Amino acid sequence: MKSVSSLIQSLLLTVTVLAFSSYGFGLDALYGALVSFTNTWLFDYFMHKQKAAVDADAQKSFRMAIKSTVLRMFSLMTLVLIGLSLLVLEPGPLILSLVVGQVGFILDRFRQK
Repeated sequence: MKSVSSLIQSLLLTVTVLAFSSYGFGLDALYGALVSFTNTWLFDYFMHKQKAAVDADAQKSFRMAIKSTVLRMFSLMTLVLIGLSLLVLEPGPLILSLVVGQVGFILDRFRQK
């Protein structure tokens, strides 16, 4: 993940984690932020992998897009469930920081275009 490409996401997550830290939920929000960054890293990984396969036909590109989406959603659900069940984190800060991170991710993508 490039630091330049995730500037807005990083700023929003920093503010969110700091805000929740003042209420004692900093670790919960930090975990949600890390899940958000993991999702961003996986997106960037699959985008670079797909760009590297410039000679791929439409069917192969479509399969790569489906695989990327399925793996990202699976990892997102798995990491959230680990945080909520095994680590016993508060759901509010975890989910809110995850959502804020994804909004930042979308804003970063709009900024890049």
